[in-house]
Amino acid sequence: MTATEQVTNQPQAHTALQAAHEGGYRFPANFGGFSADVTVERDGVAQSGRITLRSPRELEIDLDTDEETLGWLRQELGSMAGHRWPTPYAESDGRWTLTLEAGDGHPLGDLIRVHDDPFNSSYRLRGGRIAQVNRQMGPTRFSINIHEHTVTADGRTLPQIFTVAFWDAAHGRLTRTDEYLDRYVEVDGVQLPAERRILRVEDDGITVRKMTLSGQALL
Repeated sequence: MTATEQVTNQPQAHTALQAAHEGGYRFPANFGGFSADVTVERDGVAQSGRITLRSPRELEIDLDTDEETLGWLRQELGSMAGHRWPTPYAESDGRWTLTLEAGDGHPLGDLIRVHDDPFNSSYRLRGGRIAQVNRQMGPTRFSINIHEHTVTADGRTLPQIFTVAFWDAAHGRLTRTDEYLDRYVEVDGVQLPAERRILRVEDDGITVRKMTLSGQALL
């Protein structure tokens, strides 16, 4: 959006995106985190330890491994927790100016554009769920395409199978694709991470990483 463009915030766009936001599973408002045993595998080589997560940014890892693996584990656990953290819609996408472009027949659903967030974001909604998320961070543009959800006992949803494609924004070149498989387990009524597997495809070839959590306990 340029300085001369005038975009009107559309209530129907917020209604649709808020419904999708509230239909997605999030931890309870009083959630204090969890602990678990963890096993990390990369191309068939496994290492085991323990984690304690109190927030997406407060994570203790007891695992004898290299810094790169620790960084990967911290990032993925933080991402899984952060996307499930109990953040009200008004404090997330409800802050921005949204417009809805419906009825174009796109297989991933209606397009919602975010006009004033720092990441040039947009969403596609299909069947009341978020089917695609698009953002740009610095020189990298990426698209998250959600293929399959799992439904919790109360009818909310968690993304289970999704793909993230990354482009060099300046040149429009696809640089890598990550394929995700996530699993959760219910502990005392709370859906906690149980597994994440990422298959990465890039110029150098294909790598597979997996983390498996067990013995989860609420803090």
